[in-house]
Order: sequence, then structure tokens, then C-alpha cells
Amino acid sequence: MAKTAIVTGATRGIGRASAIALARLGYDVAITGRTQNEGDAAKRPEADALPELRLVSGSLASTAAAIEAEGGRAIPLVLDLLDGARLQPVAEAAIEALGHVDILVNNAIYVGPAGEKRFLETPVDEIEKRLYGNVAAQLIFTQPVLRHMVARGSGIIANVTSGAGYNAPFAAIGDGGWALTYGVSKAGLNRIAEQLVVEHASDGLRFYNLQPGAVATERVLAAGEKLAFVAKHAAPVERIGEAIARILTGPSAAFMNGETIEVQDVARDWGILPARPARGAR
Repeated sequence: MAKTAIVTGATRGIGRASAIALARLGYDVAITGRTQNEGDAAKRPEADALPELRLVSGSLASTAAAIEAEGGRAIPLVLDLLDGARLQPVAEAAIEALGHVDILVNNAIYVGPAGEKRFLETPVDEIEKRLYGNVAAQLIFTQPVLRHMVARGSGIIANVTSGAGYNAPFAAIGDGGWALTYGVSKAGLNRIAEQLVVEHASDGLRFYNLQPGAVATERVLAAGEKLAFVAKHAAPVERIGEAIARILTGPSAAFMNGETIEVQDVARDWGILPARPARGAR
């Protein structure tokens, strides 16, 4: 029986790298995203406020081609996190197309035109969209996949979280920190794994938070000075994808069920990323 995975937000960045790495390990992968073909992202209204979107490449079509080049079967499915009526039908379509699901990686997030403003400058609709797109949408999409895994008695659900969800901010958005709405949404996402461990203690499932740290995604690199504070210490996105794939396909005893996994620490232990320089070294 083929090994299978669903990766959301796989047109570029961590989702794309993780989907390709899973295919390299022998998985068929269903992928979701808004950008069906190259250049579609640059045509969206938010590209006016986020000009780096006009510069980045990536699409479901190109990720699917990369998966197939690794020998995997790709199932590309167009999905906007804010389209609530399509969340569960797309999840069910992925299950049907794959036949069964071994791994779900909830990686997709909402990126909006007002997402880089301080709280008092953030429109109400932006608050609603970010919390819906980064928490409610993941819960709604996960529900049919979880039900399927419970029926099978096996499966892994991993949520790509952020240190913004549990670390104190060191600066405001615009000064090297993150938006309040982003931190709040990631804090909510970060609670899901531990709760599901309790609710499904005897169902044979595993739940993880994956904290990738600073990652040199296509958008980070295209944003230039605006995201230079991220790029300065960022890990290559392909290495993070490789580490995530290995974490999710490795022995179940390697990580505690419900754990928040610091992906870069694991990647260094495994030699996927170079070790940190010794204190005082240049």
C-alpha cells in the first residue's frame, strides 16, 4: 500500500519543500494552495500591499511536477483558507484521491494586505480573516482527515506553528517583531496537538507542532529589507522541508506525542543543518 500525505499551502515555502521531501521518501502527496499556475499570485489585490508577491514563483502545478519528478503521485487541489464552504470538501477529495491518509501537514496560513500593521492600525476584517485563516480553517480542514485516521487506527497530524505563538515578543511589528494577530493565531494553533492527544489517547494517532524557526522562503528572500531580520538568520527552506519529512516518517518513539518540535534543533542534530558556532567563535 502506498504511503500518503496531505500538505496544505504547498505552492511555495515550507509546504512545497516538505511535500517534495515526502515524495522523495516514497509518499504520494495531495497538495493545496490558492495559486494554481505560475504568476497567479501577482494578480491578487494583496500584491499591491505585499509587492514581494509579484516576485515570487511557485504554484500547485510546479510543486506537483516536482513531486512527480521524485517518483510520487501528486494530487493538486485549489483551496483558499477563507473559503469555508470548500475546506471539508477539499479534505474529503484528498482522502478519496489518495485512498487513505498517513500524514497531514497543516502548513497553510492566511497572508493579507493589512497583516503587517500594529494592532490599533489593523482593520477589524483583517483580525477576523487572520484568526479564521490561521486557526478555524485548520480545525475545519482537519476534522474529516482526523475522522478518517481514527477509523483506520493510525495517522499523524502536524501543525506548522511559530515561536510567535509561545515566546514573548522582542519588538513590535515593523521593528523586527510580529503582528499581534499573527502571534495570537499561532498561539491558538499551538494548542491543537496537546488537546487532540488527550481526546484520542487510545486511537493510535500522533499529533505534533512543528516550529521551523526563521526560514529563507521565497517570500522572505523577495521582500528584501522588509524581512531582512528574518533572512539574516534563516535556514534554507529545502533543509527545513527535509527535516520535517524525516521527523514525520521516523520512529514514533523519537518524539513525545503532542510535542512542539524545534525543527532546526533536530536538523542540526541530524546533520541536515550545520551546528551552531561555539560561543565566542566567528
